[in-house]
Amino acid sequence: MKHINLIFGCHSHQPVGNFDFVFEKAYDKAYVPFIDVLERFPAVRVTLHFTGPLWDWFATRRYAYIERLAGLVRSGQIEIMGGGYYEPLLCAIPERDAIAQIQRMQRFCEQHFGVRPKGMWLTERVWEPQMARILAKAGVEYTALDDTHFLCSGLSPQDLFGYYMTEDEGLSIKVFPILERLRYLIPFHQVHESIEFLREHATEDGMACALIHDDGEKFGIWPGTYHSVYEEGWLEEFFQALTDNQEWIHSLTYSDYLAKAKALGRTYLTCASYQEMMAWVLPTPMQRRLYDIQEELKHDPEKQRRYGVFLRGGFWRGFLAKYAESNNLQKRMMRVSNRLFRLQTELGPSPALEEAEKLLHQAQCNCAYWHGVFGGLYLNHLRTAVYEHLIAADSRLDAIEHSNTYWINSEKTDFDGDGNLEAILENNTLALFFSPTDGGTLFELDYKPKPFNFANTLTRREEPYHDALKSGKVQVGDQETGDASIHEIVRAKEAGLENLLIYDPFRRVSLRDHFLPRDISQESLWKGEPLDLGGFPTANYAMEINNHALILSRHSQLEGQAVRLRKTITLLPDASYFEIRYDIETESAFPENLLLGVEFSVNLLTGTAFDRYYRSEDRDMKGAKLGESGCEDALSHIALRDDWQKFEYGMRFSVPARVFRFAIETVSQSEAGQERVYQGSVIMPSWPLAGRCFSCGIRVEIVNTAGR
Repeated sequence: MKHINLIFGCHSHQPVGNFDFVFEKAYDKAYVPFIDVLERFPAVRVTLHFTGPLWDWFATRRYAYIERLAGLVRSGQIEIMGGGYYEPLLCAIPERDAIAQIQRMQRFCEQHFGVRPKGMWLTERVWEPQMARILAKAGVEYTALDDTHFLCSGLSPQDLFGYYMTEDEGLSIKVFPILERLRYLIPFHQVHESIEFLREHATEDGMACALIHDDGEKFGIWPGTYHSVYEEGWLEEFFQALTDNQEWIHSLTYSDYLAKAKALGRTYLTCASYQEMMAWVLPTPMQRRLYDIQEELKHDPEKQRRYGVFLRGGFWRGFLAKYAESNNLQKRMMRVSNRLFRLQTELGPSPALEEAEKLLHQAQCNCAYWHGVFGGLYLNHLRTAVYEHLIAADSRLDAIEHSNTYWINSEKTDFDGDGNLEAILENNTLALFFSPTDGGTLFELDYKPKPFNFANTLTRREEPYHDALKSGKVQVGDQETGDASIHEIVRAKEAGLENLLIYDPFRRVSLRDHFLPRDISQESLWKGEPLDLGGFPTANYAMEINNHALILSRHSQLEGQAVRLRKTITLLPDASYFEIRYDIETESAFPENLLLGVEFSVNLLTGTAFDRYYRSEDRDMKGAKLGESGCEDALSHIALRDDWQKFEYGMRFSVPARVFRFAIETVSQSEAGQERVYQGSVIMPSWPLAGRCFSCGIRVEIVNTAGR
């Protein structure tokens, strides 16, 4: 009789900052029912991986679940797989943090299950060759990657029923290929199809190993799966089939198999992830080209068989080039990590530094750093959670370095790794980040007392999945759309989303300067198509720092006349405000009918809540919500109030301004269809220009409204 070994694994994850009701739903619909079924089939062995956010939630909310898992570990039915505790992408964080995250998970598992995990789940299966060295140094024996990694690196499909050795600088680990065919069969096809697949690949010597390791959420949380997996009994039927066929299907954990089998050989794997990830990382035009070629191959099976394996996209780090906001998160995280490492080196271990390290590790949770077709970077609450933990970690380090005294710092540094210098002004309350080469803009504004980045906006970009929305064949909710095929229909959570497909010509940040016609319309500003004069919005500004004041200046031409713009940003010790002074002059006179507009972009997380609204000391704004558009004349003050978080972002103008305001909303893909996501509000004070000179001051103040 031919035999085959089956390793069945689940990886379960919820992001840092995700809503509590999501944790509750996943627990009730996937994590608990899976164990309920498993316990009834003691012949079935599985390997489970839970990420740190889940362990933290279980520990505080459902500790009995951890105890239940521990019993199954003791009986040998479950192997717990390790990983980076807060599910970081190892290619995006320093090696020292990668090792620390892995060891944090090892300590947790040893404490609660009595054994240190031998293996680790690699986040999003994002692999780079140096990871063999990192994992080995962290004490990891094995990991699992998609079969794509192995096929892209020269192996054949028949070579994927076992594990391989790989190494970097002489440090080796074992790597298992996860079989795509099983991932697609389980749990979406009838059980007998998976059993037949295993039968086809069973061998006389019984050493072949088939591996399925996929999201735990597909067993109950993915659309329709709770009904099919539990109510209709797919999982019970599958485990029963494994039990009935245990004479030739040997249900094992990774460690079980490693104890009986040798490696198939040595291999060196290229930079890769799963196929979809390698497409998502490409710029939109290149993504479309890749999809077109893939579609062509679908209609030519012979070419697909011969060439398909060589067709793939980029690798994960491309997201840092594709999305400035992703790069901003990653570089901000690197800044905190480097500062923490310096203080650890100088001072040695301490409880305060350990607390800062945990906050850093939580901020390294991968989900907000990239975007595919679901959520991620586009979900503002996930980005907010990353910034919250980074700013909180910085505040802990401030207390160590500055003993909670008043202080101020200014520096020039290549913050974003583009070869140009950025500027940072910082005190014990605020941290301001400026880009002289992108219009002299303010791209991050951190408030430390309640760790929050007010500049956490997202630029509206064209995504390939928008093409389906533009096609006009849209199904809103359960609404039917005539005779259109399901493959031609795009689902949308609401009608009219195609009207929101506006793409910004520049990153939505603050202090972006515009010279505009006086009759500019608010709709033109919202569409990002104003007639800018002089090329100021994205221009390169000269930069100098003088006594902690940042001076940004540019010389250009306005309709044939030389013009000089100078803006000076001043931050004082302990101040929760900063001052901006504009001085503009021309050689003769400003062109007629010219308007100066200064763009500010602010994100308080929602544009529709009644506890997030505009107010002014000059007039009643009637509780206008942050998602509403408007234009107010002759304002000396406007503020965005957040009664939920108890703070306010306010602006005062020394010269009364006409103030335009509108929401930035993206269209993003979700499991339930395409949806609008609020990404912030643009507030643009503007002033008419006449004569040769213009000067004005803007004071931006963050106010803690608790107790008011």
